Amino acid sequence: MAQDMIGKVVLLGGASGGIGLAAAKKLLDRGASVALHYRSKPEALKKLAEQYDADRVLLAQGDLTKRADIAAIVASTVERFGKLDAFVTTVGTALRILPFLQTSEDTVDLTIAIELRSVIDSVRAVLPELIKAGGGRIVIVGSDSGKVGTSGESVSAACRGGAIAFAKSIAREYARHNVLANVVCPGPTDTGLWEDLVTNDEFGSKIGNAMVRAIPLRRTGRPEEVASAAVFLVSDEASYITGQAISVSGGLTMC
Repeated sequence: MAQDMIGKVVLLGGASGGIGLAAAKKLLDRGASVALHYRSKPEALKKLAEQYDADRVLLAQGDLTKRADIAAIVASTVERFGKLDAFVTTVGTALRILPFLQTSEDTVDLTIAIELRSVIDSVRAVLPELIKAGGGRIVIVGSDSGKVGTSGESVSAACRGGAIAFAKSIAREYARHNVLANVVCPGPTDTGLWEDLVTNDEFGSKIGNAMVRAIPLRRTGRPEEVASAAVFLVSDEASYITGQAISVSGGLTMC
């Protein structure tokens, strides 16, 4: 694989998840130095880190719903690598698929905190470093639900839609600083998160299976396929792409 990202420094939020872990491997394989954020499960990241030069990997523990943790992660990344060129976030919730009126207020608050507020707070923390570096990339891995809505995930879809609008606004505001901001919008993807959502209750299984049947390619996506889109947007090959929400959904959404 081409080592075209040597010298780039990437902070990867949610690196221990299915898509995050796939993105981490791709970034490291291409030569980037990567700060791998996790909240509570470092085991897979430790195994991955052992395969690469220790000078290019930083394990960064924290909760991206807490501003103090975000600030500490960004500071430790810059202290370790000397700069920051890109921020990629893949964080999401692992909650039940439920009709809106059956969704508790606590679930609403938690979903907003993880899927929207953490994105806004993280971008606020990384932007000064990207500007200082002469420009950089912001890639938010969200969901196709942010474009079209999803039964049983109304609050999550609202957050994902908000993240798309937020990224477009950041792209417009900070283009003059050579900061590019984009969103990757997966459809159903074969991760532990998806498996948990569609197997633990009858409603989730019904909605999930219906979504998969509606995919023209007749299958769920693979984490590596979503990660490839995110890593492409970090690469120099995507130097003229900003303010976009790119679906990686097997044709489930064509817009």
